[in-house]
Amino acid sequence: MTLQEVWSGLAGRLGLGSEVWTATVAAYGEPQRHYHTLDHIAAVVADFLPLRNRFEDADAALLALFFHDIVYDPARSDNEERSADALRALLTGDTADRACAHILATKKHEAHTPDSGLVVDIDMAILAAPWPDYLRYAENVAREYLPVYGADAYRAGRCEMFLKPVQDRRVFLTEVFAPREADAQRNIRDELLLWTSGGLPGL
Repeated sequence: MTLQEVWSGLAGRLGLGSEVWTATVAAYGEPQRHYHTLDHIAAVVADFLPLRNRFEDADAALLALFFHDIVYDPARSDNEERSADALRALLTGDTADRACAHILATKKHEAHTPDSGLVVDIDMAILAAPWPDYLRYAENVAREYLPVYGADAYRAGRCEMFLKPVQDRRVFLTEVFAPREADAQRNIRDELLLWTSGGLPGL
């Protein structure tokens, strides 16, 4: 099943028109994006599909995964809030409310419901990827932020505001993703070592 087919099924259940898919593709294709693209959405949806029966409201979780980065400006700190607002502009009701709560949970990687925990862990799953995939992710995130902040500020922010805080706690919130914890911690440690020894090789 393609990403568009998954979206079409969800959109049909929620009464959303085909123009929403067109707008979604356009948003994730913006030129400032290198990691937060439609490929990222395809990856999180692929992780979601085998787990859909674990969700109390699977459609809300899937909707959140499609929309959680729909607004993405590396110069701003309110992308999750703006992404939730973009969803609210299209859809109201309990499913939309739950989806927006999941989107906001991805901001600080914390959750107050089991469904939100799974959504956050799916979004964070890249941290446990094989090293070549993880390194590509880290380089592409850097490419999004370097033009805005510069190398020194980005390096400091990446290490002090993301990598070290994540390293100091568990990466994953749910038992489903707990077996991936050691891989994620190893990748985080290795990225920190790269930053302290000169930076990422692909940049």
